[in-house]
Amino acid sequence: MRTFLRLMFTGLMVLAVPVAMPAQNISPERQDFQLTFQSTAGRCLALAKAIPQDKLSWRPMPGVRSFNEVFVHMAGSTLLFCSYLGAKIPEGPAHDLATVYMKRGFEMPEIFAAEGKFKDSARIVEVMQQSFDQVPNVIRSLHDDKLDTPLDFFGSSISHRRLLIMLNEHLGEHLGQAIAYARVNQIVPPWSQPKK
Repeated sequence: MRTFLRLMFTGLMVLAVPVAMPAQNISPERQDFQLTFQSTAGRCLALAKAIPQDKLSWRPMPGVRSFNEVFVHMAGSTLLFCSYLGAKIPEGPAHDLATVYMKRGFEMPEIFAAEGKFKDSARIVEVMQQSFDQVPNVIRSLHDDKLDTPLDFFGSSISHRRLLIMLNEHLGEHLGQAIAYARVNQIVPPWSQPKK
């Protein structure tokens, strides 16, 4: 898959984030979903790589996800959304996390335990990358005529289109959480660092 660099402007700072080029055979609407996701996912990965290993276990208070758990939750929840769009449990770094997140009927203690197992920065980034790589595949396989087809999502009937919107919204929510964690720890997100 070809890639290009998307330039993100934040104040006076420009950050080049590699983004996969959407397939030309998908509609502009699905390309928008894909590019929006990949822009957010690129920032999630950039921030995960910027957090020092000794800060990954930091959490703002007891009972709240730590840095590493937030990043792993980004990966796991992306796999969960993808499972509703037809993705199967992948082999590789995200396999064990996917077996928990992609099954129906999981319990929250099981999710928290699965997230807490990932403590190494490089492994967390691998899991995030593999889970984020699932999204272009499900978007390409989801035909436009199915976007308005309803599906059952945790007991609610929503369209496939709404699920894609929720996927982007959810990842953006946790990116904001991770940015707040970083700022509290005096870590400047890569795209906000002064231009050298």
